[in-house]
Parts: sequence; structure tokens; C-alpha cells
Amino acid sequence: MRPGSEEKVPEEIRNRCRTTLGDLTVREFAEQAAQGTSAIVHIAGTWKESPKEGITFEEAIVHATRNVLHAAREWGIRRVVQVSVAGAQPGAPVPFLDAKGRAEEMVRGSGIDWTVFRPAPWYDLRDGKPLASAAYLQSLAAAVADALGREDTFGRSFEAEGSDRFPWERRSSPLPALATMQE
Repeated sequence: MRPGSEEKVPEEIRNRCRTTLGDLTVREFAEQAAQGTSAIVHIAGTWKESPKEGITFEEAIVHATRNVLHAAREWGIRRVVQVSVAGAQPGAPVPFLDAKGRAEEMVRGSGIDWTVFRPAPWYDLRDGKPLASAAYLQSLAAAVADALGREDTFGRSFEAEGSDRFPWERRSSPLPALATMQE
């Protein structure tokens, strides 16, 4: 993960997973981060481009995914779970969704045992910032962790959305929702 992002990862996840500070757009870093692992959960990306700082969807999503897959092959890692986003598709008119869709295609064509989760925008009750049709972060994390060891999820994509629907105007009030997984 990029330096400065540590607080964005819930503590219970940080305690169960190895996180490494760095930049996945740098191939050598991706290789170093993957060393000694048996699986990769790839969530990297950005919601907002900042071309002046070198942060683009192409770099942060597509190029980073390419580096992650290269690192997996380099170290013989046979399991990748990609967390994408609902609506991702190559050629989408929204550049973010196009980049996420192209990254998904790379994962699907990698020859590695893959699973893709496509959540609606997610939220965490602790920060009080729910989004319309949001997937609760801890539920999504539990589903991703569960999928790691389940062969019946290999080669499958799952849509993940919150069980509660609410108007966009209500996005400032925390609402409980559990992620539901659907193919």
C-alpha cells in the first residue's frame, strides 16, 4: 500500500494480513511484496486521478495489476483475489470503470486461479461515510478471506452489494448493511 494509507485498512485486517508499504506501479516493489506469500488479494487503485502527481487510473489500476500478476508468476503464486467495483467493464465511458474492467480482464486471462469481487461502493461504520447501495467493509473483507481457500470460487466473479438500499441524500448517516454475494 502507498505510504499514508495505513489508517485506511481496518486494524483487524492489518492484524491478520501482511501489508507492505510501497508502490505497486513499480514492478520490483510488487515482486518484493509478493515474496513468501501463497495468495494475493489485490485491492489497489485510486478513485481520483492526480496526473500532476503521476496518479492516473492507467498507472494505479491497470499497470499495478499487471505488476501484481507478474509478481505472482515470478514467485509461483497460484491464487489471486481481485477486488474491483460494480460496473467495471473495458471501454466503459467512465475512465475509472474502464481501467477496473481492463484490470479484471488481465486477472481472468492470467492462467492463475482467480476470483473477482465487484462490490458496490463500500463503507465502514467507524467512519460514518456510507454510500448508496454500499457493501459493509468488514462483510466484504470476510467474503474475500473466505474465498481464498475455496476452490468453488475459482474462475468466478461475484457482485457484492449492501442489503440496504437508501437514497444518496442520506449518505451521511451510518446504516447497517451486510454484503450479499451474487454471481
